[in-house]
Amino acid sequence: MRVKNVNRYIAQSLALVTSVILLASGCGSSASSSASTSNALSVGYASCAHCIPMSLIPDQAKGVKLDMHQFQNGNDSLMALMSKKVDVAQVTYGHLVTALNQGSPVVAISGQINGGSDIILSNDMKDKVSPGNWKELSSYIKQKASDGAKLKIGANRGSSQDLQMRAQFSAEGIDVNKELDFVNISNPADFKNNLVNKQIDLVSAVEPFASGIILSNSGYHFAYPYDQPMSNLTNIILTRDDVIKSKSDALQQFVDANVEVVKSLKDDTKPWVDAIVAKTSLDKATAQRAVKNATPDYTIKLKSAEQVAKTLKDLGYVQKDVSGEVSSHVDYSFLAKATKQSETQLGK
Repeated sequence: MRVKNVNRYIAQSLALVTSVILLASGCGSSASSSASTSNALSVGYASCAHCIPMSLIPDQAKGVKLDMHQFQNGNDSLMALMSKKVDVAQVTYGHLVTALNQGSPVVAISGQINGGSDIILSNDMKDKVSPGNWKELSSYIKQKASDGAKLKIGANRGSSQDLQMRAQFSAEGIDVNKELDFVNISNPADFKNNLVNKQIDLVSAVEPFASGIILSNSGYHFAYPYDQPMSNLTNIILTRDDVIKSKSDALQQFVDANVEVVKSLKDDTKPWVDAIVAKTSLDKATAQRAVKNATPDYTIKLKSAEQVAKTLKDLGYVQKDVSGEVSSHVDYSFLAKATKQSETQLGK
């Protein structure tokens, strides 16, 4: 499924990761940018609704000092991890696979929150496609492609929302390489304006920006892209081999705290909602809607992660299938100690 526009993205994506890895391997002194003491960790996370609960971890942490860094997206968080500016990074399963393609020494130590993706259509399509009706959407997409006027699809290329949408389209019989025109929108905050200004017809948006679009009537919800092999897998927490060797006790305290946060959010989303409001420009109603499209889950689903690796290779987003390598880059020991559960129970 490789075509020119996809290959261009592959080259750009892999070049970015390669440059980060070269920086990490060639500049040992950059480690000074991260927390240096054995009981301190520097932690990076992105700004999506299902990422922001990371900001609640310090309140639960005991015996470890956490220096939290909020980034615009998972790419920036991964870059910070690989350049040793942070010790731990909340990223996506897709980032894990991309890093493994380059032989990176990353290790997954915990899950966090899954979900947070929403396929939203332009209001101009309301009389053509009903919410949830994939047959209508597929027919409309094929008609527009046949007419030489492909639908413009907005997404942050390489994000979980982009990957889930493409896999969902493929599952519905839509040829993502021939029947759609993808528009890369790197800043999720721009999704709304792109829809309103008719620069795109459809977007796979991340929460809470997706809820912001819908509640402002700037587009309408079509479907959640979870009925495909990658399901709703989104966030995973990574560290590096050197951090495990030098700061294992601090990592354990961090994972302990993350587990407590994730468990608490299953019963009470108020702290989550309050954190979204505090760290974004969105209101409470938007935050409340956003958290409904997310699932707190600290487990690491190994088989699904391996499927993500296969899907990324099939889509042409990475050069090789690293599904056989994923298991050796997952360390369940921190989660097992924090939860008193077996590795099987934790997703292995």
